[in-house]
Amino acid sequence: MNAVEDVRQLLGGLDPALDGRTGDEERRRRDLTRILASDRTARADPQKVWRRRLVLAASAAVLAVAAGAVALESAREPQPAFAATPAILTFGPPASAEAANMRLRHLAEVAAARPVLQRPAGTVEYLESTNWFLNSSISGGRTASAVVPQQWRSWRTDDDAGRMDKRSLPPTFRSEADRREWQRRGGRVDSSQEVSDYAAGEFSGWTGAVPTDAAALREWLAGGLRPDLGPVQHLENVAQLAGVRLLNPAQRATALRLLADLPGIAVSGTVTDRAGRRGEAFSILSNAHGLPAQYTVIVDPDTGGLLGYEEVLTTTAGKLNVTVPAVVTYRSYLVAEYAAMPR
Repeated sequence: MNAVEDVRQLLGGLDPALDGRTGDEERRRRDLTRILASDRTARADPQKVWRRRLVLAASAAVLAVAAGAVALESAREPQPAFAATPAILTFGPPASAEAANMRLRHLAEVAAARPVLQRPAGTVEYLESTNWFLNSSISGGRTASAVVPQQWRSWRTDDDAGRMDKRSLPPTFRSEADRREWQRRGGRVDSSQEVSDYAAGEFSGWTGAVPTDAAALREWLAGGLRPDLGPVQHLENVAQLAGVRLLNPAQRATALRLLADLPGIAVSGTVTDRAGRRGEAFSILSNAHGLPAQYTVIVDPDTGGLLGYEEVLTTTAGKLNVTVPAVVTYRSYLVAEYAAMPR
């Protein structure tokens, strides 16, 4: 049995890589963020501390996250590489003086009034997005990171079957020395492609029609597994939904009403997103995943659709080797329409 198998046997159900469902990739990445976090102001959870010690102690292992996959290696490396994170978005004045909950409800009405997209015969839900993730590895108590841009295309049928095409572009680094360090640790520096086909009921884990009642949508997204989900997780669920489902006007409006009900959500201002589109930003500040961060959704004021999602570390990076404020995740939703399923 190799080191990876040893540690996975120890971890059992705690290993976040064991669930390959599309909607759980962000959860696996956040598991690493929690392990790397060193927020001393947060109250320690004995169970989480035990899990963290188990992961770090097992086989002198290194936890490496690459595009949602978890790998373990035993090696001590020199000075870590530092990730060249994207520029922070600049927020302008708010579009109105309304509080966030009122403004989101207003945008929900805008969404509800939009015409329903007509569906040609023989087509399925087709979505495109650009996604950027900070991938990190720990070795000998030190962290190396790279930023990995990904282009996602997906096709989904009514019975939640479909295809996901993920193209990873070459990661970026602050210097050539950082690139060499990342390669020393086994990190990829070239492009790659992963195409996955899903049987009925397996594409996203969210099956059936998207609810058009805010309370029902909130429960549907949570899957009935954790009724105590915090506001950040509900916001992230909405953001993930926008990346895998084609929402009609009523469903987009319901998603915005769900966001409007979240405690702590605030207006960040107007913004030009990473695809050059104007939008309105709404954020929650939280250390729910181990480090103080700002979680933001960007809404199209003309359609009520989500344009993007961002996660930014605000005051400390813990053991993540980035300079705060630092973008650690962003999603830019580019296309949502009906198209033929590829052969």
